[in-house]
Amino acid sequence: MSTKNITKAYHSSIRYLVPRARSEYEIRQYLMKKGFGDEDIQNTLSRLKSENLINDRVFASMFVEQREKFKPKSKFALAFELRQKGIETEIIEASIINIDEYASALSALEPKLKLWQGYDDEKLKKKIISYLKNRGFSYEVSLSTFNHVCRN
Repeated sequence: MSTKNITKAYHSSIRYLVPRARSEYEIRQYLMKKGFGDEDIQNTLSRLKSENLINDRVFASMFVEQREKFKPKSKFALAFELRQKGIETEIIEASIINIDEYASALSALEPKLKLWQGYDDEKLKKKIISYLKNRGFSYEVSLSTFNHVCRN
């Protein structure tokens, strides 16, 4: 462990954080790939936490909020993505608890409906269910969304 290595690891982490927020796990993996040792990584992560530059709870909350706004997915899909980023189960559950899957499915579908407006009901049903399935929504949510779209 050297002060020089810790400083390099810290500055590397800061550059990695510039484009978007990252989870602690993502930063750890990044620093490992850069060849930093465990002690340097741990010291860097501690410093980043103490400076409030990384916080998995805040990260998970922001991640879910951004997904809901720009690329809605099911709770299941969001939880999967957050697990891949090394977020703990307790934090994931707290982050997705208030998501309304029906509203998310409708929001995800909204941009596609104009493209599919000339389709008959059977083809539209297949399109909607397939599209939502690929975003992690259950058949029940997908079918309910289809029924909502057809009523309006």
